Amino acid sequence: MLINKKTLSDQIYDILKVEILKRKIPFGTKLVNRSLQKRFGVSSSPIRDAINRLNQDGLITSIDKTGATVVDFDYDFFVEVNEILLYVINTGIKLSFEKSDTEEVCRCVEEYILLQEKCIGTDEFYDYDYKFHKAFIEYSRNTRLKKLFKEYNVLHEMLVRSYYEPETLQIQEDSIKMHKQIKDAFKNKNYLLAMTLTEEHYKAADKIFKKILHKRKKKLEEDGYSD
Repeated sequence: MLINKKTLSDQIYDILKVEILKRKIPFGTKLVNRSLQKRFGVSSSPIRDAINRLNQDGLITSIDKTGATVVDFDYDFFVEVNEILLYVINTGIKLSFEKSDTEEVCRCVEEYILLQEKCIGTDEFYDYDYKFHKAFIEYSRNTRLKKLFKEYNVLHEMLVRSYYEPETLQIQEDSIKMHKQIKDAFKNKNYLLAMTLTEEHYKAADKIFKKILHKRKKKLEEDGYSD
């Protein structure tokens, strides 16, 4: 018999997080405590715990007595998240090179690249994309870096999942190619090249995101709407 060891707050947190990441709960939405208590059939305590964890992930911008507000964003917000995540990951690459066995790190990232290739076009692709970059963070042997990576990757993933729909497959294929180049550079003990390629990887994401937002804004204008 399988036993669900997750607490009520764990389960509520998981559900709300997925709904925010997939935009079932839109950006800027007000989460009302009483409505969530009624929905999940629980007291206020597990709701507060779940919201506090979402706040730690950066998915909540403000909390008051009645509830909390889901993060909203603009292009500048994405750029800032992208920049911070880039420097966190590049620090992870440098530290993992200095502190860990490069062959072991490469075996780990190679596994995630293979899994990404099998999961192109699915939600699982993003899970393995996260794990590819997280591998360098794990092998950095730096707990504070891990915490930073988790927080900012959640925000980055939310934006990627939400706005990369028009060219998803090509973007994912290009991402895998870049991951292979990063892995090869690291395997050849050229961590500086791996860092340079990672910077190109994240700057490409910036350009793609800007292009997609421009297309959407133009479409809204053509349909007679504005942001």
